[in-house]
Amino acid sequence: MQTGTLIRLALYTALGLTLNLLETYLVPLGLVIPLPGARIGLANLVTVVVLCTESPGFLWAVTLGRIFLASLLTGTFLALPFALSLGGGVAALLVMGGVRCLAPELFSPVGLSILGAAAHNCGQLLVLHLLLPGTGVFVFLPWLLLLAIPSGWLNGFLAVKIIKRLPGVYDPYAGS
Repeated sequence: MQTGTLIRLALYTALGLTLNLLETYLVPLGLVIPLPGARIGLANLVTVVVLCTESPGFLWAVTLGRIFLASLLTGTFLALPFALSLGGGVAALLVMGGVRCLAPELFSPVGLSILGAAAHNCGQLLVLHLLLPGTGVFVFLPWLLLLAIPSGWLNGFLAVKIIKRLPGVYDPYAGS
C-alpha cells in the first residue's frame, strides 16, 4: 500500500471515529427523540465522502475500521451495540456500494446517503431480530425509516460540500 493511500485511510478512519464518539457522548439524540437507537449518524458523513471519492475496498476498510475501533473505545466490542453497528454498517455499505456500482448516475451523494441511512436502520433491526427473536423490533421500522430521510439528507448534503472542496475530486452534481 502506498504511503499516501495509507495516510488517507488513517485520516478518514480517525475522522469517522471522532464523529462517532462525539455523537455517542455529546449529542444524545435519544433525549430528544424517544426512539431506541435514534441517531443522526454523523460518522456516515465520512462514509459517503469515501464512497464518492475512493475505491470500494478503501470504503470497506474505513467503515469497518471505524466500527471496530469505536466498539473498542466505548467498551462494546462483541456486545449488542457492536453487533447492531456492524450489521447496520454492512447493510449500508452493501446498498450504497451496490447502487453506486450498478447505477452510478441514478443517485446523487444525498440520495445515496438516504438509502444508506435506511439500509443501516434495516440492518440493525434485522440483527436485533436475529439476536432477540420474538421481541417485535420491527414495530420501530416505519419510524426509523422516517428518521433516515432527514439524517441521510443532512449527511449527504454535508458530504457534497466536502467533496466539492477536495482537490482533484469530481463534482457529483456536474451536468445536473
